[in-house]
This record gives sequence, C-alpha cells and structure tokens, in this order.
Amino acid sequence: MKAYVSDTDDLKLDPSYQETWDDMIINFLAESLDVIQDNDWVISLGNVFGEQYVLYMPDDEHSGLLHRCLGVLLQKVDDRAYVCAKIDWMYKQANIAIPSNRLGLAKAMGLVAASHLDTVLEKLKNILDSVGKSIFQRFLSFFYDSNRMEESDDIHAALALMYGYAARYAPSTVIEARIDALIGTNMLSRLLHVRHPTAKQAVITAIDLLGRAVINAAENGAPFPLKRRDQLLDYILTLMGRDENDGFVDSSHELLHTQALAVSACTTLVSVEPKLSIETRNLVMKATLGFFALPNDPMDVVNPLIDNLSTLLCAILLTSGEDGRSRAEQLLHILRQVDQYVASPVEYQRRRGCLAVYEMLLKFRTLCVSGYCALGCHGSCTHSKQIDRTVHGNFSNLPSAYVLPSREALCLGDRVIMYLPRCADTNSEVRKISAQILDQLFNISLSLPRPVGSNSVVDIELSYRALSSLGDVIAILRSDASIDPSEVFNRIVSSVCTLLMKDELVATLQSCQLAICDRIKQSAEGSIQAVIEFVMKRGNELSETDVSRTTQSLLSAAVHVTEKHLRLETLGAISSLAENTNSKVVFNEVLGTAGRDIVTKDISRLRGGWPMQDAFYAFSQHAVLSFLFLEHLISVLNQTPIPKGDTEKGDISSLLVDTQMDDDILQATILALTAFFRGGGKVGKKAVEQSYAPVLAALTLQLGSCHGLASTGQHEPLRALLTAFQAFCECVGDLEMGKILARDSEQNEKWINLIGEVAGCISIKRPKEVQTMCLILTKSLNRQQRFQREAAAAALSEFVRHSVGLTSLLEQMVEALCRHISDESPTVRSLCLKGLVQMPSIHIYQYTTQVLGVILALLDDSDESVQLTAVSCLLMILKSSPNDAVEPILLNLSVRLRNLQICNNVKMRADAFAAFGALSNYGIGAQREAFLEQIHAALPRLILHLHDDDLSVRQACRSTLRRIAPLMEMEGSVGLFNSHCFNSDHRSDYEDFIREIAKQFVQHLPSRVDNYMAPTIQAFEAPWPIIQANAIYFSSSVLSLSDDQHILALYYTQVFGMLVGKMNRSTDATVRATCLSSIGLLLKSANSVSWRAARLDHADSV
Repeated sequence: MKAYVSDTDDLKLDPSYQETWDDMIINFLAESLDVIQDNDWVISLGNVFGEQYVLYMPDDEHSGLLHRCLGVLLQKVDDRAYVCAKIDWMYKQANIAIPSNRLGLAKAMGLVAASHLDTVLEKLKNILDSVGKSIFQRFLSFFYDSNRMEESDDIHAALALMYGYAARYAPSTVIEARIDALIGTNMLSRLLHVRHPTAKQAVITAIDLLGRAVINAAENGAPFPLKRRDQLLDYILTLMGRDENDGFVDSSHELLHTQALAVSACTTLVSVEPKLSIETRNLVMKATLGFFALPNDPMDVVNPLIDNLSTLLCAILLTSGEDGRSRAEQLLHILRQVDQYVASPVEYQRRRGCLAVYEMLLKFRTLCVSGYCALGCHGSCTHSKQIDRTVHGNFSNLPSAYVLPSREALCLGDRVIMYLPRCADTNSEVRKISAQILDQLFNISLSLPRPVGSNSVVDIELSYRALSSLGDVIAILRSDASIDPSEVFNRIVSSVCTLLMKDELVATLQSCQLAICDRIKQSAEGSIQAVIEFVMKRGNELSETDVSRTTQSLLSAAVHVTEKHLRLETLGAISSLAENTNSKVVFNEVLGTAGRDIVTKDISRLRGGWPMQDAFYAFSQHAVLSFLFLEHLISVLNQTPIPKGDTEKGDISSLLVDTQMDDDILQATILALTAFFRGGGKVGKKAVEQSYAPVLAALTLQLGSCHGLASTGQHEPLRALLTAFQAFCECVGDLEMGKILARDSEQNEKWINLIGEVAGCISIKRPKEVQTMCLILTKSLNRQQRFQREAAAAALSEFVRHSVGLTSLLEQMVEALCRHISDESPTVRSLCLKGLVQMPSIHIYQYTTQVLGVILALLDDSDESVQLTAVSCLLMILKSSPNDAVEPILLNLSVRLRNLQICNNVKMRADAFAAFGALSNYGIGAQREAFLEQIHAALPRLILHLHDDDLSVRQACRSTLRRIAPLMEMEGSVGLFNSHCFNSDHRSDYEDFIREIAKQFVQHLPSRVDNYMAPTIQAFEAPWPIIQANAIYFSSSVLSLSDDQHILALYYTQVFGMLVGKMNRSTDATVRATCLSSIGLLLKSANSVSWRAARLDHADSV
C-alpha cells in the first residue's frame, strides 16, 4: 500500500488507480478485523466511523469509501440492533445523488448483507415502500417539479444497487429464496420508472448483480435456476431505451454507456439456468444486434459496447441447445443474423461482424471439444461437469453423434461463401479475421462426425494438408501485413476448394449470388474468381441439378450487379461452368431465364442493358463454347412449338410433352442467334461458317414455323426470326440472300416461293453446302410440324435442280420425296412432286417411271391444288419420257385427265386438255386402239371447250385437236383443224366450225355419233353458259345433218324439248340466242319432216 501511494503521478493520470486504492483499504480493514476479533473494539471503531461522516461535504465523492468501511465492519458484528442503527445512519448520511457515493452505499449494504441479509432486505423494503407511496407525486412532478423527479430517480437507483449488492455478497446457501421473493413479488418492476441515464444504469447493474449471485451460488456448489429470468431480460431491454421504433440514432455518451451495461447484464442472465427459449433469444438478439451498426465515435464507449455484444452472442451460443445438432442450429441462427454486418458496405461494421463470428466459432470449437461452462472456463472444469450433469444428464453411454453436431449441421457451404469474399476485403484486418474464420470452420468440421449414409468421400490426409496450408496463410497474415492480398486470397481459395466436401461445394456454388453482389468491388471480384476455380478444379463432381442451380445463382448475380465489369466477370464464371461441366444444362438455364425476361420485362429498356444478351455475346465469343452454344441453339430451334392449326401426323400428344417448347423459349433462342451472329466477332463467325448448313437449315425450317405462327396472329416470332436471318446473312456475307429475305413479311403468303429462291441462291453461291443441307432437310420431312415440312419440301424441290453429280444424294432425295407424296399437307405433296420433275435432265430418265407413278397417284388427290400440280408436272415430264415408261399407264392417265377437263379451275382445264394432247405421242403403239377410244370419249368436250371463255383453254383444245387428228384417221380433219374458223375466237367462226365438224362426224364416223351426243347433251347443264351454248349448237348441228333414224329417234325430241326449256329458263343471253338459232336449225333441216312423219305414224298406231 505504501508503494502504491508513493506513485502519485500515476494516481493523477489514471482514475482507476483510485478504485484500486479503495479496494486495498477495504481488504486491509477486513483482514485487520479478522485478526483482532475483539467485539467491543469493533463496535467502538464502528462508532468512530459513524462520526467520520461530518468530515465529508455532502457532495464529496469519497464518502463512498467510508460507507464500505462501515459495511465491512458491520459484517463482523453480531448485534442486530447495532447493525440496524448503523445502516439507518449510513442511508441518512449518504448523498445518493452522487453516483460514486450511491455505489459506495450499495456496496456497503452488500457487505452487511453477507452476514445480515434479512436485516438489510427489511431495510430496503421499507425504503422501497416509502418511495412507492410517492409514485403519484412522481407522476405529477413530471409536469411541475423536475427536481422531485430526479430525487426519486436517485432513490430508485440507490435501492436497485443495494438490492443487487445484497444479493451479490449474500451467502449462496440462503440467496435462492431471497432472490425468488424479490423477483416473484415484482419489486424490481417498481424500479423501472427511472428516467435519468445514471439511474437506469444503476437498475441494470442491480439486475446484473442478481444474475451474478446465481452464478456465484453455482460456483459454490449450490446451483439453482433464476426464476422469471426472461422477465428480467425484458426489464433490461426496457431500461436500455430500445423499442421497435428506435433506430439507434441516439448515440449520446450516456445512452451508449447504458446500452453497454444492458448488453453485459443480458450476457449474465442468459448464462444462468434455465435455458434460453427461442422466443426470448430472438427478442434479445433483435434488441441488440443493431449495435453493430453504431458509428465508431465515441470509441471509449462504443468499443466496450461492441465487445459486450460479441460476448452476449457467445453466451447465447454456449448456453443453448440440448445436443450437438441443436447447438449447431443455434450457431447458424446467430451467424445468419450477423451476416448483414459481415457483408455491410461500411468497413467498421464488417470488422465488428467478422470479429464476433470468429469469437463465436472459438467458443463453439471449445464446446465441441470439452462441453461448455456458463462461467466461460476453457477445457475441463468443475462447473461444466456439474452443469452438464444437471442439464444434460449422463451422455457417457451415448454415441458422439448425440453429443456433437454432425459436419452436415454446420452448413459449411453457405458459411464459406459468406466469409470467403471478406478474405478479399479492402481492410487488412477484415481479411485476416476472415481467414481465421474459415480456418476455425474447417478445424471444427474435421473434428466432427460425418452424417450416416453420406456419399461424400473425404481424403483426410489431403484435407489436413490443405488445412495446414490455410494455417500457414494465417501465420503470414499475422506476421507480414505487406504481403500481396491477391496471392493470399488465391492460396485461401485453393485450400478451401480442397477442404469442401462435395455437398458443401454444391451449396457454396448455389449460394454465390450474394457473394458476387457484394458491395465491395474487390470482394465481389474475389468471389467470382473463387467460383471459377471451384468449377475448374471440381466441376466434374457436379450433377445436372447442381449445374442448373449454380447457373441460376450466377445468372441472378449477373442481373443484380450494377457494374458492367462485374457483370462480364460473372458471365465469364458462367462460361467457365459451361466449359467444365454440362454445357447443355447451362445453356438451357440461360435460355430459360431469357425467356422469362422477355415475358415479364421490357428488355429493350433495361438499365445497363439486358444481361442475357451479354451472356449470349460471351458464349459466342468464347473459343470453346461458341460452337457448342450455336449447336445447342440449333437443337433447340429444332424443337419449336407446333403452331395452332398445324396438321400433324397422327396422334403425337405424348411426344409433344418432351419436345414442345414455350413461345418465350423460342423467342429467346431466336434472340440468342441474332446476338451470336452480330456479336460473336471472329470466333463466332468461324463457328457459323463451320456450321453453315445446319444453321441455315434450322433457320429455313423455323421460317416455316414462324409463318405458321403468324397465320394464327402471332407475328412477333416471325419478326424476330427475319431479324436473325438477316443477321446471319450479314455474318457470313450472303448479301444476295439478305435481299431475298428483305421481301418477306408477316403478310407474305408466298413464303414457300421465297424459300425456294433462298435455296436457289445457296445453290449458286455455296454449292458445297447443298449436299449437307439436303441431307438435313430430307430428314426434316419426317417432322411433326406441318409448316416445317412445307419449308423443307420447298427448299428440297429447288435443291433437286442443282444435284448434278450427287448421285447417291439424289437417290435419297427422290426416295424421300416419293415417300412424302402421302403427306397430310397438300403443300408438301405438291412441293415433293415439283421437286421430282425438276431434277437435272441427265437424271430424269432414270426416275421417269417412278415420277409418273407419283403423278398418276396425285391426279386423284383430294386437294385441287395438288391435282393442278400433278397435271402441270405431267406436262413437263411427258416432254422427255420414253414410251416404255408411259405406255403402261397411258389409259389411266387418259381417264384421270378427262375427269380434270371439267374442273372449274381454268388452269386445271387448260393443262388437262394440253396433257391429253401430249399423251397422243404415246398412243401409236400397242395401246393405240384403247387410246383411240379415249380420244373419241374426250372429243366432244374438246370441241365444246374450243370456244371456252378462257383463252388458255381454247389454245390447249386447239393444240390437242391438232395432235390427235392423225390418230382419228378422219378424212378432212387435218385441213379442218388448220382452217380459219378453227383458229378464230369469234362466235360465228366457231359455229361454222361446229357445223363443219358435225358434217364430218355424220359422214365419216356415223357409228360414233351416238357416243358424241350423250356427253354433249350432259353439257347442257355445264357450269359455264358458253359451254352450254356450245353444246346446244353442236348437238343441234349433228341432229340437223344426221339421217340416222335411230339417232333421231333417241335425241331429236329430247334435244328439242331441252332447247325450248333452256330458252325459257336461262338467264344468259348467249344461251337463249343459241337455243333460238338451234331450234330454227332443227326445224329447217330435212330431218324435221321425217321426224314429224315419224311422230304422226307413232300417234296413229297408238
């Protein structure tokens, strides 16, 4: 004591020296009293101490020491009356308005309570009761007397401290009942009305002392639970001035000091039994965690507050949970609550959060090794054994899994990705602490049992080697702060990559979004770098589901990062994932995300651009992925949705489940192709050139699909595809094809012809690509989508023309085209036939029989457009067909052409007549007589349509009549078919021709007249008035010239009656005029007299 007092300079510099001196005085006095053991002398000394109060001024801060000296003395006295008198005297003499004196009085009461607890408690109760009577006065004083309010606060503060120190110094064997009584009667709640900061601090200190008294009892072998502990915690939080509307904006010195004491008191209370409930834990954490966000100043108060908060969190961790798993759950819950500060943009918040996490992990590691002690002891101690037996029972016979958490319970993957970015932080201390956090996590994990049935295989030797490397890094950080942070980070990432089990690695990758979106740029870049290394080294361990979810996380990060550089880095990580794992899964996720964006966002107006387009650019420019991505896009396009109304081949509903795509995926794929063509640079262009044929084939087929969608009102896919097609043309330099495509539009009904033009352009510009294109399109004829089959057939029908020298390919194409003449689409059937007849002339001879068979079949097609195509193609093929190919089907062709000659379609009639004439070249062989019968059967129709309304039909009939005339062997027919009236388009000339040809028939073919009359009379009801008029005049001419009574008997009356009826009913002037002239023709003829005589003879006989 002499040495201490002699150092006056230190005493002046540090106020704590005074406290130490006071403690020395108290200890000296206590030991002196123990030595003397003279009761009378002690009492006399007490009286002297009582007289010393007059030596102190009322506001003297040092009177507190006198209170304590008297308290120590009274502790040694057995006279209750003397003790009561002295404690009354102490209370009267104490100036409780001065905090130091108030504290000295409280400690003195506590010292007295060590021997006279009930006496002290009775005194305190009397004081409290007297104060309680003036609560109403206190309420009124709030309005008119602030001095009275402060006086009341001083009394409450002194009472609280006296209660606290009484409990603290009281014997452990008797304290339980006293504390229960104190708390159970809600006496403490009467102390909560204080408003002054120092008064609040006093009440909080009192509650803290109560908790310490419980801990002290446990230390002395008399443990007991603190009843209503949660209520006490609520009192502390109330006094702390923290409510749900507070934002910790009040950072005054006194408030911060109050909060620091409150957090410390909370730590004491959560460290005692009973265990903290989840609800109370959450309440305490909600009320205190926000202190991590306090500003640094004033440091002398804020720093202790933050330290107390970390201690509180550790206490909550140590005293929670019943077994290993529940303790791990507590740890994770607390860590996740602190995550917001670990990842804060504010540097000191990150440092505080990381320090708190590190301290908790140290405690948890100790807990896993040797259990816990509520007093904070490390390793084995008597307290932990007693508490363990009391709380947990005997675990000696249980497996370690029941006592220790499993490694899986630590959720290492989530934790690693939370702290790894901090290892690249801008603050060196944060970097060092974060590395230590990771070191602790893996040290703990390697000491824990793995879950039963875990599939992850751990190489223990390799893991410990990596952990040792991580320890080396930490040692370097501690000793050399100037080391390159990037090098340190690389070593940390490498160690972590080895230490993570497979499931943990997956969790790390799938939780990387927040790390990449870290608001510290260096940390975000480090996170991306870590993800890339994890993927490169261990990507082969990831399943398709793992890859899919990791891609989703990276895409989400790419969307949320605001800096362009970080977005590109993130897309680089996605590229790395695609390169080192399953690229198809990655590409699908990107397209899926793009599709959702198209539906839910206006991608053209996104701030900073559309991230998915950047992803498309990244893939297209990647040396390895560009070709794979293009290939994937083409495969996706080849699974396009079936447009509404598209006719399918049979029932394929089950097939569509796997192959049908949503419209948004279709649009995303087309936009991806556009981006690829425009933004791929040299790498992308090289990939496109290598895949020219597959890409163009897919675009061509898609053009068909999009026109199908456009026909249902969905025009956007077609617009997007045309843009992509144009981008393709620009990419590969096919400007001519681009000009052709520029003519396409949503309303273009001739898109089939446009595809043919594109195919022709390719055949000329890139003949080497034709074979590959044809092979792809030939297989595409088997697709379910009608519009794609039509597009494939359109291109193939043009490519066939340029197949010179491609014998084997041509054979495959012919086989496919012939096979698909039964396609459900009329367009496909027509295009297949067109393709067959357009093959090079050097090959057509080889396939003539096959082609004619196809034509013959399609002449009977149910669709008129297909029939027209068949007739047109027949005209083409007959120009070069050999006799042996035509003769076997000559009659079948003739019959089918005759059926088509009465078609309403003008083009069909003209071609049918022309084709019939072309067949005459083959009617000179063995089939001559049979074909001649076909000629006579068709002859009346040829004559009638010789004056058709349509010029092309008239010309076809004239040509055909000239060609068949030699086969008829009718005298004068050749001259007649070259006469002026035959070639004239005037009605009078045609009627002259009719009379002349009728005369020829009557004279030279009387046996055929009957055959001519029947179809001519049928033509009276033809759909064309001009043909009706022609039939009327032709039949009348024949009857007027014929002298065959059989013919006259059969037809004269019938024709005459029909003429009269037609003249009355027909609305066409030509028909009526022709009827009138024909009746006159019949009546003037010599046959009319014989006809009338025959009628009279018939009447007489009747």
